[in-house]
Amino acid sequence: MFYQIRYQTGEIKDMVAEMRKGSIPCMDVDDMNEFNWVVNKLEEHNIYLAKNIPFDKDARDRINEPEFEFRAAFSSSKDSEDNLMYIDFYFEPFVEEDYDPIFGD
Repeated sequence: MFYQIRYQTGEIKDMVAEMRKGSIPCMDVDDMNEFNWVVNKLEEHNIYLAKNIPFDKDARDRINEPEFEFRAAFSSSKDSEDNLMYIDFYFEPFVEEDYDPIFGD
């Protein structure tokens, strides 16, 4: 069975510790606004988004993990691509609010 810890936005310090150990932590966020909030919080810990490296949408198996959105690269210094660290971001599944009833309800 596949098991992984997915950090929540309130667990930034724990996630930073994992990143500094060389692990690739996973984080649940709701949307890009919350992703940007996490990026700002990471900057408080001197971890910066590597803006020149595109998000890797193929880093995980999207068939087995459909909520996986992308892997983002981070660095311990601004505008640097040295000593990269990564986080796998998972977005909340999109729930359709309007749909046709199946049984004519």
